[in-house]
Amino acid sequence: MTPSRHTSKSDLRHPLIAHDVRIDRWIMGLLILVTAIRSLAILISPLELGVDEAQYWAWSQTPDFGYFTKPPLIAWIIGLSHALFGHEIWAVRLPAPWLHLLTAIILWRTASWIAGPNAGRWAAVIWIALPIISVGSFVISTDTPLLLALSVALMMVIGVLHNRFDPLRGMFICGLAVGVGFLAKYAAIYFLAGILLWALWNRLSGTNNSISLRHLLLFGLGMIIAASPNIIWNLTNDFTTVRHLGDNANIAKQSFDLAKVGGFMLGQFGVAGPGIFMLMLGILRPPFSTSPKRLMICLSLPILGLMTIQAFISDANANWAVASYPALTIWLACWIAQTNRWRWGLLASGINAAIAIVIISASMAGSLGVFTPASDPLRRLRGWEALATDVNAALEQHDAKLIVADRRATAALMGWHFYDSDIDIAVYDRDGIPSNHYERNHAFGSAVTGTRAIIAVDGRTQAPDLPQVNWHANPSISEHEISKNRTRKLFIFAGTQTTLP
Repeated sequence: MTPSRHTSKSDLRHPLIAHDVRIDRWIMGLLILVTAIRSLAILISPLELGVDEAQYWAWSQTPDFGYFTKPPLIAWIIGLSHALFGHEIWAVRLPAPWLHLLTAIILWRTASWIAGPNAGRWAAVIWIALPIISVGSFVISTDTPLLLALSVALMMVIGVLHNRFDPLRGMFICGLAVGVGFLAKYAAIYFLAGILLWALWNRLSGTNNSISLRHLLLFGLGMIIAASPNIIWNLTNDFTTVRHLGDNANIAKQSFDLAKVGGFMLGQFGVAGPGIFMLMLGILRPPFSTSPKRLMICLSLPILGLMTIQAFISDANANWAVASYPALTIWLACWIAQTNRWRWGLLASGINAAIAIVIISASMAGSLGVFTPASDPLRRLRGWEALATDVNAALEQHDAKLIVADRRATAALMGWHFYDSDIDIAVYDRDGIPSNHYERNHAFGSAVTGTRAIIAVDGRTQAPDLPQVNWHANPSISEHEISKNRTRKLFIFAGTQTTLP
């Protein structure tokens, strides 16, 4: 990527070395430019926070080692950015493109150790242009820190195999990185399974490599140490997050639908880009004679296979296989460099670059323009501020300090808009079984004595059946266009809750 610390000034005068340095500087400049443009898009975008982003922000206001639906790392990152830059939408999202830049640099270094400088450059270019990275550089998600952590872990293993790191230290740090990834998203566990599968494969094939049982134990120790805060949190909270993860997989609702398998695989063309994913599929063939290639297989194909089975049995979102892409990116970059198929790489990355331009433009404009589908995905990022304005008018009119929402989305976004005020947010849990963060931690109840005014925001025309609440007649209506053919229409009810001492 850059000249080593042992490269002298006289070495830099050598034509080939100087040429490599210039190319590396151009690639690094390109990565920084793309990241800066993506950051600018975040700064000027009119799009509002999504539901998950608002919920992650809400978590960040009460730092902990775990939350109802996710581990804590995303909340820690957002909390730090929010503390540094203030209560701004862009402050929530700004870490995303820079974390992806770090991931690209890590993959650059890793691929260069396997197949030389060109492989490293290709890995960085392929990664920064992936459509899932373009989207993930605007909307912050748990996948972003997960991918960085897994890329660091992969770099450590490759570094050990290529004598860049001491095996004991390298595998311990690798475990720490996977543990940090576990704090981002439990999909980090795939890396552990992949490492064990790879070690078994090497042993059965008689391959001599530098990873022994002792090194694997150090890897496991590092992972447990880094992941221990969330492990302990789950132990003391009835395995709340783990149980929610099982509910999210939805294995009990079996469909055995081949169409969902097709939908999941088509989704991967959207995640990686059509050209890049076709190339990734094209190189998934024997021989698998080298240990690094086997490692890439074990860190990618089992994830894709498992999620394909999940899609067949029940359902699987396209991004659920995203943990396989650091390994696939390095594998493809090495193949392009070693076979001199740069034209294929250039064509596929060019397609992704065009997609990236569309995504950046849509982020800046707040609209997909002529590319807008009938079910405009950006509609979920519009209209919340207008709703908050309508709700605030009702709060002031009735001198209320409590908003009772009918769903997680409304609670999350109202929490964001009424930040640093004396307004409380609650959700009415109709069945008494918490299914999200707000039903578990902010459920509406009667823990007050006396009388208080409340405002309920509901999608139904009839006021919610809340205990000990008398509703006033004639709710107000908040209705705002959020896409060409859709509006968000919610009813705002005012009432009085009376609780006996």
